[in-house]
Amino acid sequence: MTLNDFSPILLDAAAPMINPRDVDKRLPDMIAGGLDAVLATAGAIEDFRTTMEDVAKWLEIERCGARKIKIARSVADIRAAKACGKIAIVLHFQGSDAIEDELDFINVFHACGLRVMQLTYNARNRVGDGCFEITDGGLSKFGRKVIPRMEALSMAVDLAHAGPRTALEATEVASRPLIISHANARALMETPRNVGDDLIRAVAATGGVVGVCAAPFFLTRDGPATLDMLIDHAAYIADLVGPQHVGLGFDFAEENEEDYIYYGYDERYIPMPPWTFPTRIASHAEAGNLESSLRARGFGETEIRGVLGENFLRVFEEIWGH
Repeated sequence: MTLNDFSPILLDAAAPMINPRDVDKRLPDMIAGGLDAVLATAGAIEDFRTTMEDVAKWLEIERCGARKIKIARSVADIRAAKACGKIAIVLHFQGSDAIEDELDFINVFHACGLRVMQLTYNARNRVGDGCFEITDGGLSKFGRKVIPRMEALSMAVDLAHAGPRTALEATEVASRPLIISHANARALMETPRNVGDDLIRAVAATGGVVGVCAAPFFLTRDGPATLDMLIDHAAYIADLVGPQHVGLGFDFAEENEEDYIYYGYDERYIPMPPWTFPTRIASHAEAGNLESSLRARGFGETEIRGVLGENFLRVFEEIWGH
């Protein structure tokens, strides 16, 4: 089958606000914006037990079956959810702290439905250095074991938030496509959370995808962020490596000062919340604006379908299988 044989999927590859506690509150915006699937942040810098408690809540929601969502473990699950009017939830870790120092904990989380895991968050962990570390020491010995285990389990490796050396070393270790769920082009906006051309090319060479991010401080330091700025990054990456390597990872968040301290944000690059997201793409409710904006920028119809979700699904199908 070709990409155009399917009803198009709109997928957000970074959805930290979608969690068991708030999912009922977030559903109306996702429905209004036409979202079909999100990678929901089920863990980040928490330990095994704390993360497992959150995963267990997702599994209980799935068991009850009362909400218009479906935990997706395959691309077929994502398409089936859309067909029956539900939003697919893919469990995603924004960091690998939850596996602690036990490779076998990856098996446990995979069995519970985890399908995508970032190697690091902003700081150093057992796997490697995050993007805000001064040393940028690259992958650890343990990290070089984590990637093959994830690949053996058909779990997608996510390089968002990783330090440049950590991420580039991951592309050398990996044998399957890699993703960057949410980041923009460093050539257009200089910040450690955005990614350089060398890493974009390396991820594309694996067959992977970069999800452009709506976080305002990854788009501009001067004045309000806009949807056009987000499209600038999509167009830049498409020109650099091809539109088949571009996706969406909005990273919408409502955080407070306590969250800011907890996640170790760096005030040089990320201001204290509250944050104002870009005009015309300030929440999931406005995700429907992407299609016309991509078209106005010269993306073709097949390319637009790819950016909106099919590019990520192509990669996930290759990693997860059917």
